[in-house]
Amino acid sequence: MSFRAKLAKPVNDMLRPMNVQLIYGRSADPAVRDYIPAHKTIAAARKAGLSLAAHIDQTYAKPGAIPETVRAMLELGGVRSRCETVCEIGPGTGRYAEEVIAAVRPAAYEIYETAKDWLPQLRKLPGAVVRDSDGHTLRDTPSASVDLVHAQKVFVYLEFYTTAGYLQEMARVVRPGGAVAFDIVTEGCLDDETVCRWSQGGSIYRPVPRTWAIEFLERRGLAFRGSVFVPLPGETAELLVFRRA
Repeated sequence: MSFRAKLAKPVNDMLRPMNVQLIYGRSADPAVRDYIPAHKTIAAARKAGLSLAAHIDQTYAKPGAIPETVRAMLELGGVRSRCETVCEIGPGTGRYAEEVIAAVRPAAYEIYETAKDWLPQLRKLPGAVVRDSDGHTLRDTPSASVDLVHAQKVFVYLEFYTTAGYLQEMARVVRPGGAVAFDIVTEGCLDDETVCRWSQGGSIYRPVPRTWAIEFLERRGLAFRGSVFVPLPGETAELLVFRRA
């Protein structure tokens, strides 16, 4: 068994009863990380008699976690009215996108997704604008053009330098009064039990220092608005929310 397979094994052991597993992206680009395959996930949702969003919520998080996360993100970010443009990094199944679209009804919902098998599903979203994703940047989005830019269950898997690059891009594309939100594994998620478990079996998750993330974005004109802890498969992440003055 390869080293990467050993890291993924704890999560896949938990997901096996649902006939779903994490697999490795089919790109040589190191910024393109492992992802949940579309056809198996959609088939599992149908077999369970659930919508795709409900199946994902139940399988990978906890019932109700997705709408709760979106509500917290919008409230902390001060996003209470209709948005013109929203941008999401790595929407995958589109489960968070559906909740955000229902809440703020954007005219355009920009999508940067490296997992090509999910694109047919994502193109069905109202207002979907599928951008060309290079796994590093938001290169097709103009500066100061987005009301909300967010990433859910993405940076928790990425190498630090890739996350840092995306944070810089998020700060670039958000317009005055707009919000930035993302979840990361911070020191607040690393209790002794978690650290001991990781030291014995490894982990597919990549921690990012909370203080560094906040100060990095504050230096780029974003004010930290608050955070909430959100579930990961078998672990916990912290959703951080910012707003440009």
